[in-house]
Amino acid sequence: MSAPLLISFLVSFVGGPLLCSALLALPRSLFVLLVLAGAVVVSMTLALRFQGGRPVLSLGLIWLGWVLAVAMVALAVMRRAPQARRWVTVIALLATTLPWFGLATARLMV
Repeated sequence: MSAPLLISFLVSFVGGPLLCSALLALPRSLFVLLVLAGAVVVSMTLALRFQGGRPVLSLGLIWLGWVLAVAMVALAVMRRAPQARRWVTVIALLATTLPWFGLATARLMV
């Protein structure tokens, strides 16, 4: 496994769940959901802006937007159904690793 692939693996399987779990510890208020939504929009906008000149930064921002969006949806679901907190947390932490599988699939196609 090459160094960039190992780094992306660690970011996806360690960094993503850690960041998501930190975000899930935030209060489930409307303000937090709006801030997360804004952060997703900013992350995606910056990813589009850096797409041509800095593809690694753009890919990292897309990943960050994904993790923020997963945490936002999980917090919204927990806000509506607090009894499902454990399952929503597990599913959200697992969902943060999904970009790795897309990257691995794309690598196999090359």
